[in-house]
Amino acid sequence: MTWQLFQVIGSVAAIGSGTGITVAGGWAALVIALAVGALLMTPSVVAATSGTGSAD
Repeated sequence: MTWQLFQVIGSVAAIGSGTGITVAGGWAALVIALAVGALLMTPSVVAATSGTGSAD
């Protein structure tokens, strides 16, 4: 989750720079960071990483 926070900070800075392709890259990084952050909160990932899942 820390990596996604750094991506959000970097992408907001890139969007704020206002220079062509950098803004597009910033938006792409922001979308990816938010999507991965949301996927990290799914029940299956939380169960797998917290040790509360099945021991199979």
